[in-house]
Amino acid sequence: MSQLSDLQSFVRQSEEVETPQALFHLLQNVGHEMRFNHFALVHHVDLRPVGTMTDHLVTPDFAVLSDYPQYWVDQYISESIVEDDPVLVASQRMATVFSWDSVPSIINLSSEQKKITEMTRKAGLVGGITIPIHIPGELNGSCHFAITEGHELPRQNTYMAQSVGSFAFEAARRLMRRLQRIPRGNPPKLSHRQIECIVFAGKGKTNWEIGTILGISPETVKSHLSNAQAAYGINSRMQLVTRTLFDGIISMNDVVQ
Repeated sequence: MSQLSDLQSFVRQSEEVETPQALFHLLQNVGHEMRFNHFALVHHVDLRPVGTMTDHLVTPDFAVLSDYPQYWVDQYISESIVEDDPVLVASQRMATVFSWDSVPSIINLSSEQKKITEMTRKAGLVGGITIPIHIPGELNGSCHFAITEGHELPRQNTYMAQSVGSFAFEAARRLMRRLQRIPRGNPPKLSHRQIECIVFAGKGKTNWEIGTILGISPETVKSHLSNAQAAYGINSRMQLVTRTLFDGIISMNDVVQ
């Protein structure tokens, strides 16, 4: 993908996306066309309250879409690597696209950041480029295109990727604004025990761990969470934690302490 007509086509398609899933697949496809293996479009937020993430998550407050290896995403979230990720830190100091191998010339890497760099490579993401997104009054964000072992970084597509990342992020912001306009209404009434289970699920606890803490069986925990999901009309723990955070039933302090 290197012609102006290809970029114009991507821009048209990005303006027409109606769902996070559609944006995810559009970014994944164009990334492959540019000869990258993986992508991530993220606001720089702590996702521990959400727990294990699916490949696309758009809320009224932030967007995270990624086809990175799931085990690396889980580790990234559980260890809150976002706080020290050298690529994200570097992106806060840059206004234009940069390659990951240039990060040491942008920031002085701490020992922890050197460790994260090595962990990223071991996860199979051996190189890439990042497009910083800085919008006054909003969370910092970035779009990333990565390569895996055995592939050369397609540097000739760097500035095409910069345009793609910028337009893709604007598409994500449109999806967020649409959610912000949806009337919230009254949230479903959840029992005290259901809320307790949601809080611990937000902390990343398993049904067995929650049951041990609360003195109930794992099956009872599963039932409480399933009933809460049914009350919301959703089908995943991630969505349940996100919705209850959004509705103020639980708070960020509940799940990060």
